[in-house]
This record gives sequence, structure tokens and C-alpha cells, in this order.
Amino acid sequence: MISSLIGAVIMSAVTLAMLIAINITDKALNKVGKYPLTKQERQILIDAGFKLEDIENINQEIKSINFND
Repeated sequence: MISSLIGAVIMSAVTLAMLIAINITDKALNKVGKYPLTKQERQILIDAGFKLEDIENINQEIKSINFND
């Protein structure tokens, strides 16, 4: 009987810890920022064969992303 009670308390504590972790993660993701491509990232894309027009399109896509949905 006591072991069942201890198990229930442990399960409750673990559930509470999981909910707190989810809440913290959700808050962190809401604060995430959008940054344009860096010079190094641009150079990687150019080396991969992308044109400057394609790179500008990628930057526009980054700006249009909405993380709150």
C-alpha cells in the first residue's frame, strides 16, 4: 500500500517536471529569432551552384517564416 502511494507521488512529480520542461521549451521557441544568411552561408550556397537570385529568395523565405503558428 505504501509502495503504491510512493509510486503515485513519483509519477506526479515526473509529470509535473515534464510539463515544466515543455513550458520552458515553448517559451524558448517563441523567442527564437530570424536572421539573414551570413557571409559564410552565402559563400557555401554560391559554391554549391546557387545564383545570387536564389540566395535572395532564400533570405526572403527566412523573413516570411512565422514561428508562432
